[in-house]
Amino acid sequence: MAHNATRKILLAVSGMSPQIVTETLYALVTREEQPWIPDEIHLLSTQEGCVRARNELLHESRDMFGKFCREYVPQGHVIKFDDSCLHAFHRDGEALNDIRDLGDSAVVADAIAAKVWALTQDENTEIHASIAGGRKSMGFLLGYAMSLYGRPQDRLSHVLVNDGFESSNDFYFKPRKSTIIHDRNGKPLDTAHAVISLAQIPILHLRGKLPKAMQKHPVSFAALVTALNASMNEPKSVFNPATQSLECHGVEVEMSPVNYAFYRYVAQKSQDEGLVDLMDMEEADFLAIKFYGRDRWYQEDHRQEAATQFADKQSLKAFINDRKNEIKNALDERLGLIGLQQYAIKTRRGKSYVEIDTIEIN
Repeated sequence: MAHNATRKILLAVSGMSPQIVTETLYALVTREEQPWIPDEIHLLSTQEGCVRARNELLHESRDMFGKFCREYVPQGHVIKFDDSCLHAFHRDGEALNDIRDLGDSAVVADAIAAKVWALTQDENTEIHASIAGGRKSMGFLLGYAMSLYGRPQDRLSHVLVNDGFESSNDFYFKPRKSTIIHDRNGKPLDTAHAVISLAQIPILHLRGKLPKAMQKHPVSFAALVTALNASMNEPKSVFNPATQSLECHGVEVEMSPVNYAFYRYVAQKSQDEGLVDLMDMEEADFLAIKFYGRDRWYQEDHRQEAATQFADKQSLKAFINDRKNEIKNALDERLGLIGLQQYAIKTRRGKSYVEIDTIEIN
């Protein structure tokens, strides 16, 4: 079965220095070990930053992006980078011109996380994110978002430019032909002496530890961090019989009545006795689980059927395995891998147990 070609995407944040785009491109395209040429570029910035990027990189009178491509991008390879690739941060429907308060910072954090989430949904993409541009907080947030959503094929880097050229408004990349430009103080510089290097930054991959629900849909940056922080706490379960709900790490985990009753049984039993042989379950316990939340008329109508299921070891084993799998899926959906490791029903020497320090029943 043929796979789609990998689509390479350069993602960057910038402030008032759109040079970050062409400098990073230069470092990626010209590196000796394995040149990396993107298929498209996305830039996140304030409204003013996007205007600056448009004027310097895309406007025909400056066209610094076009000049770079004509010098360094192989003929026939087109990098998509136009107005649609410039993404301004918005708050309450209005584009941000600067990041001035905590509300602005929260908006920026959510926008960066949402963009990284969107770009990593397609398995046939490969993201290279640069944290070199914009305010330090923007680079930090992009790096953080890459840890939360990044996949094994994605990369993170910071581009470095030597003194003089780094602060020059005229320097966008090192042209093949030596050119004289000026630094911020008007001192002439020969581009032949420019050095642009790329510092790769290892990514701490946390994507698989996020709750499944947070992997399927973008959520606020604060909610992502809260979920991961909560999962680091000692495991504690609160059972609420009135609502037949289970609370883990303060997160409500929805379960069917039979799964709720089964999980509560295993949790209490393993806390009292350690390893539990569920195949040695008492019939009264099995029926209590099987009929949990059911009225007495239903119980009377199905009691013989349930007793037959309990007596048949294969049927009982299938019932137990179904409960374990459905509970595992419910926990994974709401808590993710870390929560799953703490709360899932585990097996050792053929017996079951859960590692919950504290169990409360409201």
